[in-house]
Amino acid sequence: MTAADELAERISAARRLREHHLWEILRSLPSLAEARDDVVFRQQFRALMERDDLEGASRALVDAARPRRHLDRLQFIDGNWIARILSRETPPSRSVAVHVDRVAAIMAALVAADRRASGPAKH
Repeated sequence: MTAADELAERISAARRLREHHLWEILRSLPSLAEARDDVVFRQQFRALMERDDLEGASRALVDAARPRRHLDRLQFIDGNWIARILSRETPPSRSVAVHVDRVAAIMAALVAADRRASGPAKH
């Protein structure tokens, strides 16, 4: 099981993501390797976490991912958050996740994008 697979399971089991989940995502996802080594990014990320701005920190992780990605849609429908992340690759790809927690939906979509990039999805 890959790190992204394990993160996907942990996110789906969590009612609400906490600070330690986002730090683990930063430490574990292959798409965030450059961000892990970027002192400026880490300082900005830490500042967001210290302010308890988990949504801002989750968006920063999406923006820092390589290949480049962006949060295309975040909407609340019937008690669930739906997040869609688009890659800026050619051809573009998208990853969608649904969760009761807004931050968890964003992070689940980012993890799904990493899982897609690492190979065929396993159901």
